[in-house]
Amino acid sequence: MKITRCDIRRAIRPMKVMDCFVERGLVPEGHASLPDIDVDYASDRRQQMKEYLEKRYNVGGRQRVFSAGTFTTLKLKAALKDVARVHRVPLQEVNYITANLEDDMDWTGLFRLAAVHRRVRRFILDYPQVIEDVRGILGQPKAASIHASAIIVTPETKDGCPAECFDFLPIRKMDGLLVSEFDGYAVDEIGLLKEDVLATKELAKLSATISLVNDHYGRQLTIERITQQELEDEKTYRLLAEGNTQNVFQFSSPGITRFLQDVKPASIEDLIAVNALYRPATLDIGATEDFIRFRRGEAAPVYNYGCFEATKSTYGLLCFQEQFMSIAHTLGGFDLGKTDSLRKAIGKKKAELMATLKADFIAGAVANGCPDYEAEEIWHKIEVAGNYGFNKSHAAAYALTAYCGAWLKANYPTAFYTVALQWADDRQIAQLMGEMEACSTARIVPPDVNRSGVEFFTDYATDEIFWSLTRIRQLGIRTVEHIVAVREHGGAYASVEDFIRRIFGDRQRKGRGKDEDTERLPVNARHVKHLILAGCFDKVEGVKSVCERRSLLERAARLLGFALSEAEIPAQLADKHYFWSQQQIALSGIGSIDYRRIYDNSEARAQFKGRTAYLTLREATDSENEGRRVVVCATVADIAEASYKDKTSGEKVRFAKLRLQQNNDTMELVCWNDFYTAHHTEVAASKDRVVILSAMVRYSDYSGQNCLHTTKSSQLSSL
Repeated sequence: MKITRCDIRRAIRPMKVMDCFVERGLVPEGHASLPDIDVDYASDRRQQMKEYLEKRYNVGGRQRVFSAGTFTTLKLKAALKDVARVHRVPLQEVNYITANLEDDMDWTGLFRLAAVHRRVRRFILDYPQVIEDVRGILGQPKAASIHASAIIVTPETKDGCPAECFDFLPIRKMDGLLVSEFDGYAVDEIGLLKEDVLATKELAKLSATISLVNDHYGRQLTIERITQQELEDEKTYRLLAEGNTQNVFQFSSPGITRFLQDVKPASIEDLIAVNALYRPATLDIGATEDFIRFRRGEAAPVYNYGCFEATKSTYGLLCFQEQFMSIAHTLGGFDLGKTDSLRKAIGKKKAELMATLKADFIAGAVANGCPDYEAEEIWHKIEVAGNYGFNKSHAAAYALTAYCGAWLKANYPTAFYTVALQWADDRQIAQLMGEMEACSTARIVPPDVNRSGVEFFTDYATDEIFWSLTRIRQLGIRTVEHIVAVREHGGAYASVEDFIRRIFGDRQRKGRGKDEDTERLPVNARHVKHLILAGCFDKVEGVKSVCERRSLLERAARLLGFALSEAEIPAQLADKHYFWSQQQIALSGIGSIDYRRIYDNSEARAQFKGRTAYLTLREATDSENEGRRVVVCATVADIAEASYKDKTSGEKVRFAKLRLQQNNDTMELVCWNDFYTAHHTEVAASKDRVVILSAMVRYSDYSGQNCLHTTKSSQLSSL
């Protein structure tokens, strides 16, 4: 609730008060521990908030603010290695055993593995004392460090006297910071309030986007104004329902994007439910599928006795911690302190306390008119929900933050994508650009030596976003700042020669310009080479074909004295358009390759002609193409090897996942074991190369979209 006015009144005699919203309210000593305080700040302001806390509470020469300590504990692998070294067990034998252990394997898992693994079983029998000693040190602290976010502020006084943090618990100094000798849990147990001061880059990105919108569109937006006054925007909900979720906080993964498309949210309550439901445990029990069926009207939700008000917004499903706490309060008769104990008992699986609370709940529910068998059923649901129930206040905060980003994306896409591209890593760039082309008027313009700068530069009159020069490999901020400063001082660069003359000045002589000769200059010959290959001089030089960049390189080489080797520009590739486009993409992250032209001119085309149809990756995403055998030509952007355990043999089966890219379109290719084993060398060497391959289009439940799968007859050809 929001307090709008507070009137102070003096009573003649003591009065009995009652919280009008929660009936009995909290009873004295109702809470077993202090509440958690988690506050997310913009990532670029976290240090500022910490300094504020220190300035606010470290007064009068007394230290009251410090960081919580944390400890890394011994896991099974590390403990086994340490103990085996003491017992002088041969190193190669220990390494073999630990290589077969999972990173999170516990004591029980070790013996389960021994039951099916002969050498692990033999090791346990040969070195029983090692195993016995390992058991004693598992989980023990190994090293101390500083908690990433937890800050503690101690009370001002203790026993009526002024106090510092040293009066409450032991403190040590690490890297110039005061750090507790206790970890965060122990600090909580001794009654000190811990606050997690968290850094979230999403808030910094939203602030930067809003600043651009206010500057260029004359608005006076804030995050608060968007989340309070713009929550009914149909355009925003339509954007999310269509799956355009790239770079939207919490909603950008393939799985939750598919969930949003199925749910088709129409209100902030829908987004809160989506955020809470898309969690591993809820996915495992099928709660997401039930939510979709109930929402579509394919099945009627069932509400238990006394649970309608608590669960009506989620169609009878228990999604939030507040829901089962509300049921325990209103139906089971628990006071609020006891409902909080219930939440913690379920979360920490305290069996004895749970048994006591179960009896109290059923007795209270029956007393309120609920049949005993249904009270048992409700309790079972509460126990299950306690394992996955998400805090609604957290889900609401996340959903509002996500909505703010989606609203900016729907209404001011050019500003949104300008900031998104600036913050994105290389893996996200292609997907962002592909989505931007599909759902907005904003367009990416390749880097231009006369327009681009340190950050992405946007022309809001034309909705053109100029590529950042700092995105070009090895061009740091100082280098780009120098290039921009010279440009602003003397005007636009007229040619490659003009650029070199103005940047290098009297240092520009034949045979000079190398790194050792320009040690005080932030620009060197390698930077010039990369600028040319990235296409920065294409416009000023009137380049009509990417192959013409070779002549620009040769002109720069003559002036700066560097040589173009055969390894850099192979003779057989010098006249291939895709070679120069690949160079541009590799160096700057942007470029365009005509993959159909590569396929049409390749020798591999004859192998597939008449048997499989050529598709672009964008065409392969169409649901109508599911099940088709196709041939594609694309660049292998990434390779990841994975494995699964065969249910029949129990052995690990290796396979690979390749991320294929066609300019701004990407798609996953799964190379199953039979194909991966037969073509392991070719697959491993295909990173960053153009490949032509045949595969089957399959729908992926995990990503919610089509992907490619190899078959026994699939073929792979690298260029």
